[in-house]
Amino acid sequence: MALNVGVVGTSWWADAMYLPALADHPAGRVTDVCGRDPERTRVFAGQWGIERAHVDHRDLLERVDAVVIASTNDSHAPIARDAIAAGVHLLLEKPVALDAADAMEIAAAADTAGLTTMVPFTYRWMPANRFVKQLIEDGAIGTPHHANLRYYAGFASEPGYSWRFDPEVAGSGIIGDLGSHWIHMARWWLGEATGISAHTGHHLPRGPRPDGTAFPAAEDSALITLRFPTGALASLHVTSVARAGTSFDQTHHAEIHGSEGTIVTTTDWDETQEVLVLRAGESGPPRPLPIPDEIWGAARRDRVVDTYHDVFRGSEAMTREWLTAAAAGRPVQPDLGEGARVQQLVDAAVLSSADGGRMVDIG
Repeated sequence: MALNVGVVGTSWWADAMYLPALADHPAGRVTDVCGRDPERTRVFAGQWGIERAHVDHRDLLERVDAVVIASTNDSHAPIARDAIAAGVHLLLEKPVALDAADAMEIAAAADTAGLTTMVPFTYRWMPANRFVKQLIEDGAIGTPHHANLRYYAGFASEPGYSWRFDPEVAGSGIIGDLGSHWIHMARWWLGEATGISAHTGHHLPRGPRPDGTAFPAAEDSALITLRFPTGALASLHVTSVARAGTSFDQTHHAEIHGSEGTIVTTTDWDETQEVLVLRAGESGPPRPLPIPDEIWGAARRDRVVDTYHDVFRGSEAMTREWLTAAAAGRPVQPDLGEGARVQQLVDAAVLSSADGGRMVDIG
């Protein structure tokens, strides 16, 4: 039986990411949408042919079997709790909650309820990153020694208020926004981390709020170090004030060095999404290694944004993968447990930054 699906949130992200992916899914259909603005929500529902529009998420949860929660960060935990109490499968945008204690409580409750959950750490589904994962698992570089991951974005290169740097709304700044993606990616590639440290930058003024009130603006750049039980280290540089010079105004880079070689990957969000490998005994720079056809699937390969659209709107990835799993009553990754673990590391990184960048042990 097809599931009734609800979407909480009417932002451009919900419009671009979730509704296209769910539009023709055989396991369910979007029947309900919820937003804070009644008129905007009504228009959004009309554009996507959604039967019912709500301003209270609890009304939506009474009518659906599964829900995508793509609302503001500060609303994630309350809505997730209500979804779990209603027995509704949920895809919850990160952060799961504004602090790790709440995130872990929510993850445990969903697990006890036997719900299918997902936290969409988007970049793990991109072809280059999946190929890096495969190469590491196949032993291409032996035992990883250290890694360097960089996420350069320029969306905050001008001063002014943004909710992303308002701790009451976002929970943290760039550590939670971009850093959470790279913390997840480093752990997905290299394994569980046992320690984290961070140094942060506050480069441009971010206040006051639209209502004129002041607030302590969160960081807009961060250097993060992760420590692994093997002794491996990963450095993560995430920033929102780097003018990337590409149409998407961001670039992703990673180098992973191990006992048997090196992997280098670059996605420039224009036309480059490549993986290079240098194996022990070889000389010269790392050489390009074609991403296998089975990883590309049917996704277009010329423009990165087209790859992105095809992966997330048409393939069995992320949103579609979650709904398929929910209809079958089985778990899927990354789930709320992973989201809670990442939030634990985000909280520890923020703590480290406030304490001069000391390494914080993570149990």
